[in-house]
Amino acid sequence: MNKPLHTIFAFACCLAAVLLISSGACAQTPVSTPAGLYKNGDYQQGTSTDDGSTVFCAEGSTFTLVSSQTDPVSNQAYSGYVWEEMNTDGTTFSPLTAVSGSPYKATVPTASPGWHIYRVKATTATPAGCEPDPTYYTVYVLPKLKVTPRANKTEAEGISWCSENPAPAGVFTFTGTVAFETEPRKITGKQLTDYTVEDFAKHYAWYRVEGSNPRELVGTDQATYTLDDAAEAGTAKTFGVQLEVKYAITPKRGPAAHIPPMPSTAPEPLRQS
Repeated sequence: MNKPLHTIFAFACCLAAVLLISSGACAQTPVSTPAGLYKNGDYQQGTSTDDGSTVFCAEGSTFTLVSSQTDPVSNQAYSGYVWEEMNTDGTTFSPLTAVSGSPYKATVPTASPGWHIYRVKATTATPAGCEPDPTYYTVYVLPKLKVTPRANKTEAEGISWCSENPAPAGVFTFTGTVAFETEPRKITGKQLTDYTVEDFAKHYAWYRVEGSNPRELVGTDQATYTLDDAAEAGTAKTFGVQLEVKYAITPKRGPAAHIPPMPSTAPEPLRQS
């Protein structure tokens, strides 16, 4: 007489994450907070802020740069602005388009993953001495994560067991290899760290997924999951195990975030949209 089996099978997809198996989503200390991307307030070494306001996810990398409107030394109103982005050669710049009617703003529609340095050069109508130095904004866009699913058993080998017994202890193990979906943008000649996926702390969450039932959390913060399932005599079912991987870093969200200017002294905000 045939006995009912419990069966699992695998597939994958990704978000800032991945699904591994299922029916259904650094050489140094790993960077786990926005402060890990900030280096001494130097725009050539790291992000302009340490609070997450200059860190973005690849899925939400549209933001607006906003210049102050008066000279911090003379208190004169600025009469003109030139917005630019540093090219990957680290020396030349390409123009950014100012917001129509608000030339002290420039919107970046979609920044690619990796490093970006922007600057604004403001001028006054009647200069009192030297014109102000440019203000720089350095941001990092986190690349999307790509996870390749792995199981220590193949379908042919039989990822199944008799349902009147619990899952064999330590037999079915699942993992996911995490990589950047795209190569991060680099800027030559600066001291900006060339981050790899291993340089970032990540959160792992494993779920059991069965049909239309809500998924059940079965493991956290571990790159490997070993199946542990109770016996259910007389019941045959197929279910899956889902792995979700996300960055530990949480970019700051909100209508405005202040970026200290470099090298001037007046605060410069950056607004996200």
